[in-house]
Amino acid sequence: MPRRVAAALAFAALGAGAARAEPIEATYALSQTGITVMDVQLSIDLSDDRYRVTSLSRSRGIGRFFLPREQRAEAVGGLTGRDVQPFRYMSEGEWRGSPRRTVLEYMGGAPRLAVLEPREEPDRLPVTPEQRDGTIDTLSALVRLARNADATGRCDLSGAVFDGRRRLEWNSRTLGTGAPPIPGLTGEALRCRLESRLVAGFRRGDDPAQAGRPREAEAWIAVLRAGAPPMPLRVEFPSTILGAMRLDLVRLGPSGP
Repeated sequence: MPRRVAAALAFAALGAGAARAEPIEATYALSQTGITVMDVQLSIDLSDDRYRVTSLSRSRGIGRFFLPREQRAEAVGGLTGRDVQPFRYMSEGEWRGSPRRTVLEYMGGAPRLAVLEPREEPDRLPVTPEQRDGTIDTLSALVRLARNADATGRCDLSGAVFDGRRRLEWNSRTLGTGAPPIPGLTGEALRCRLESRLVAGFRRGDDPAQAGRPREAEAWIAVLRAGAPPMPLRVEFPSTILGAMRLDLVRLGPSGP
């Protein structure tokens, strides 16, 4: 879940921007049936030719029983037009009492798995080097998608990501525009449908048709103040293994030192 949350947030949190934009930090609350179960912080730093995106997720309340207590992720890369060239991706945290860490390094456009802790579980089919070809990391993929959305005003794009253990293919499409879903906000928000599906990295014994069925989310995006990139106002996950969840923006401002 935290990976999906961070990816959905990054989808629209990055605009084409000026030569150098002030770093932005956004705070979100993830809720289930109206109860907040996780806080998510997203920090975005863009220049003309480079990007750095970091996310920090912390579960709270009853969320600590079924979500990681804390998870950090960071993507660093270069920018060429609307395209991204990832340099390095890192994710670390704890899951069910065990530390987890993944580091991907990119050479010649292909991801190299520099760190994977713990090692691949025996019950999971590893993603082969050939299956990694053509993929980038999750946050970098969403930087690309978000810059395209900022430039075109639409969400129509597709690609493939590798997170160290799985390859997923994703696509997004424009649903339209409308009033922001959060009370007190005016103007117009862009509404997008996001879809991803697992294509490699299945667990042994899984039915690929079931494990690879599409997972959907919807995001509402808007520019909240002059000089700031477009930001997601709300992201809805209608169907997860934990039921329906919703992520709402609660604060937006410059990142700290």
